[in-house]
Amino acid sequence: MFRHAVILLIIAFSTSGCDRLTGVAEQKIYDAEAVGYACRVSLKTPEDCMKENETHSPSSVLMGWKSADKDITDRKLDPSMGANPVSLEQTGSASAPAATDTKLKDGESSLKTAPDNSTAPEKKPAKAH
Repeated sequence: MFRHAVILLIIAFSTSGCDRLTGVAEQKIYDAEAVGYACRVSLKTPEDCMKENETHSPSSVLMGWKSADKDITDRKLDPSMGANPVSLEQTGSASAPAATDTKLKDGESSLKTAPDNSTAPEKKPAKAH
């Protein structure tokens, strides 16, 4: 019985650092930074982002948010990238296509853009099952 307890303790201690050995700990940090970056691009405040993503490290989320903010300030990233297409239409942006809200089966809503008169074939919406 004592042998089994000793063996279990040895296994427990030897596997306690596996996150560091496999890189899982670093991946969690990178994921949290990516979430923060995406929140900044989608025009969310850091506080809202951290509340919505409580499983991620708040400091890593904030680092990602600040990184995106720096990219926007340095003009490496367009801040209107995360803007709602409908609001762009209301402001009169020439680069944004006109958007219309259409109703699908079962009360679903889909945002469609107006065709741009190009030669590309029009895509049909997928059928709801």
